[in-house]
Amino acid sequence: MDAAPGPAQGWWVRSVHRPVEVAPGLRALVGSAAETGAGGAEPAVRVAGAGRTAGVVPRRSGHGGGLKRRGEQLFAGGLEQARAYVALHGHLALAHTGGRVGDGFDLGRWLAGRRVAAASLTAEQTAWLEELDLWWNPPWPLDWQRAWYRAREHVGVNGPVHGGDNLAGVPRRLERWLRHQITHYRELHEGQQQLLAGLGLGHQEVERFHAWPGRRRPAADGLAAARACVARHGHLAVSSPTTAADGFALGRWLAAQRVRQHTSGHLTRLARTLTGLDAWWNPPWSVQWQRMWWAARYRLAGLPEGCQWWPGAPETERSMTWLRRPRARRVLLHPGQQQLLDALPQHTGTQTSALTASGRREVSDQAWALICPLMPRQQSAGGRWREHRLLIDGIAHTARTDTPWREPAHYGPWQTCYRRYKRWLADGTLHQITALTLPTTDHEWQIAVARRLHRGS
Repeated sequence: MDAAPGPAQGWWVRSVHRPVEVAPGLRALVGSAAETGAGGAEPAVRVAGAGRTAGVVPRRSGHGGGLKRRGEQLFAGGLEQARAYVALHGHLALAHTGGRVGDGFDLGRWLAGRRVAAASLTAEQTAWLEELDLWWNPPWPLDWQRAWYRAREHVGVNGPVHGGDNLAGVPRRLERWLRHQITHYRELHEGQQQLLAGLGLGHQEVERFHAWPGRRRPAADGLAAARACVARHGHLAVSSPTTAADGFALGRWLAAQRVRQHTSGHLTRLARTLTGLDAWWNPPWSVQWQRMWWAARYRLAGLPEGCQWWPGAPETERSMTWLRRPRARRVLLHPGQQQLLDALPQHTGTQTSALTASGRREVSDQAWALICPLMPRQQSAGGRWREHRLLIDGIAHTARTDTPWREPAHYGPWQTCYRRYKRWLADGTLHQITALTLPTTDHEWQIAVARRLHRGS
């Protein structure tokens, strides 16, 4: 370093690196201005020891409020643009970009900046913005506020919305938004609830909507119910009356999703999610067939760990009786059905609880003693009637196993059994039988017959 020790500092520093003393220059500048007058030129001042010429330092005029005045001017310009936007649209809930209103002014970005710096705005500036739009800076997402303004436009033309009519007549996009607000009404801000009340959706209307018997619920609720069903039963081949624990109509919801999937022509995002839960939730064959396949699989291989039987699940005999039919007609089935049948473990006839060749009695002796007095008298003319009890056994077996009338043959000709079933159905004999208090061992077939009578088949 090109330096030598000095007497005071201990080091010698070049003049270009020494600090400039401004005070002498300012004093010289003031003296020079006094000599030259207002119109004279202000010469540069040579600062002693600085080694360079200092620039001219301008005199400060006023009280130093230039930046403040500039900020007020910019705010006034933005406020004029905001007034123009409100005159056209009636609010200030516009996106951060793309909201230019003349002269290339980005009003959306300007409002976003005012929202960020809302705490530094003066009370007068805040009042001006609130006069244009009371909710220009809401405590909830701005997207929600924009959706509310769209809903307000619809209400202004068509009148308030009501929860009692299940939002009938509301446009699809607005209906989805309103249903979401109703579903999560308790989670909304108090101000949001007040704004919804201005649309007609107050506390009472929300309760009326929830009381609507056929109301639709968000897809998230359906997916949650579907996941719970798969965790409990292992599949989604449920019947239409099936409901979840919270009362969600899972069966009807899945049926609607199947119809929507067929009409869409492509795999929707919701369908992909359901396929991940159950690959055969929407088979190209009947859901009843798929449900019986699950029953046969579980009867042969056992229930998976943590799963349980679903309401109305068929018993072992009914499952095995059903399984013989598709295996006998395998070549006529869909390739997917053939693959599912091949995936089932093989079974022998001894696995069914009642061998059809054995002619097992469905109706116990104790039950028959109660049923016999209700049976009509046998006709003495026109040929010999087949025994009533044998035909009751055939009716009970057909109802319990849900098999066609052609099976089984050991209860007599199926035509005779079917005709007697129709006759006893018409004269009320079967209804009287299902109303009897029978032994516990006969409850299964009695309930099956009552269910078949209710279906009218």
